[in-house]
Amino acid sequence: MKYLMKLVVFTWLLALLKCTHQADLNIAIIGSGIGGTSCAYFLKEIFKDLVNLDIYEGNKVGGRLATVIMSDGNEYETGGSVIHQRNRYMSNFVTNLGLQKRISVFKNERLGLYNGKDFDFIENDNYLINLMNILWRYGYSIKRLQEFINSMLDKFERIYELQTNGKSFDSTYDLLTAMDPSFVNYLNISVRDAYLNEHFSEAVITELVQASLRVNYGQNINVHEFVGSVSMAGMDGSLWSVKGGNKRVVEKLLEKSNAHLVSEYVVQITRNDDSYTLLTNFKKKTTYDYVVFAAPLAENQKVPITFSNMPLALNKVGKYHQTVSTLVVGEIKRTKFSPISDYLIPITIISNNENEFFNSISNIEGVNETASLNVWKIFSQHPLSNNQIDYLFENVSDVKVIDWLAYPHYKVPTESQSFHIADRLYHINAIEWAASAMEMSCIGAKNVALLIKKHYYSNEQNETNKWSHHMEL
Repeated sequence: MKYLMKLVVFTWLLALLKCTHQADLNIAIIGSGIGGTSCAYFLKEIFKDLVNLDIYEGNKVGGRLATVIMSDGNEYETGGSVIHQRNRYMSNFVTNLGLQKRISVFKNERLGLYNGKDFDFIENDNYLINLMNILWRYGYSIKRLQEFINSMLDKFERIYELQTNGKSFDSTYDLLTAMDPSFVNYLNISVRDAYLNEHFSEAVITELVQASLRVNYGQNINVHEFVGSVSMAGMDGSLWSVKGGNKRVVEKLLEKSNAHLVSEYVVQITRNDDSYTLLTNFKKKTTYDYVVFAAPLAENQKVPITFSNMPLALNKVGKYHQTVSTLVVGEIKRTKFSPISDYLIPITIISNNENEFFNSISNIEGVNETASLNVWKIFSQHPLSNNQIDYLFENVSDVKVIDWLAYPHYKVPTESQSFHIADRLYHINAIEWAASAMEMSCIGAKNVALLIKKHYYSNEQNETNKWSHHMEL
């Protein structure tokens, strides 16, 4: 009878403990980009009704996934706009959230590599002619590079099985090592030196690899090998976007997670014994069990946050890279790129010349499968002057400029970054120092969600053991 009573009391205490957790498990996420909203989605999957989620966003939902409406009445992506077919999380989100992939309305998507005076290479619409031109200029090295990138992606995809099985990682080094032990070495050598060691041709490295980095990251072949290889994967032809804009994924994730959007800036995070108190720009204070930082933690971040009562000083590892996206409605000046004929003008022009004032110029389509031959997106390191716009375009009717800190400024070597800022305080964007991409943010978000799960249930088990010990006494 005595043991039966103990069992009844113990069961009641466990139920009480569970109810207490249901009321107390509150998590704050700072930032509503793809990292923050996918983390909310994963946390909801893990904890279901056990968790209350608040997402803090003082600007627009979507973060770096943004669009603008131009004078032609159509909406256009302002930042990176393509997703690789092997990006499993982004693909699953589109399927599971009832979204659609966008079909390109451009018949021709020619790429031209511009050296500042003329084109080193222009794609041809005829497949066989294009293949011969590629082999003529880059030789068999281009085939080996494609095989190298595919092999890297095969190793990269191991992360999905690991995360499906609940495996989490404390640092970027641990995460990359789990994909493949060689990946950590990729952070400690420039992509230029690494690819020279692999005996890829100088032309492949200084033209193709450099072009991918200029358009994707605004940087050059001195970045580390991992981000350089991710960038080359982003030059693959099997790329897609989301109908209505990639930000639709973020909006749907926010909705699906049932998170509460708090339209305020967090200005201070104060650590308590087993919780954190957030202070916003409206002087509002709220306390949470866990906090997820889903924004850059860099030396030059635009909205600095004060961290109070931390055991150690925070290590801001470096700067984020300035990127300016300028959208222009106008006609590109053919004379700038003569003697190219109208028929051969590339739809995307990437400058390999770092002295050129632009990184790339692309004729872009609307997010709702609309096309205009007169809407262009220019990536540059600095805002374009009126003279520079006039140098490239004529009959300009609209210009919109988006200036933002898009991704880390990569250097060699790159140290391991922790997904922990402190106990119960996590940082998704640590993963960006390996490479910045929508899929990388989703992987970092899933990792943080799994770290919280691991910590939470470890604490719950400890509490259960304590109750069990008391009952035995």
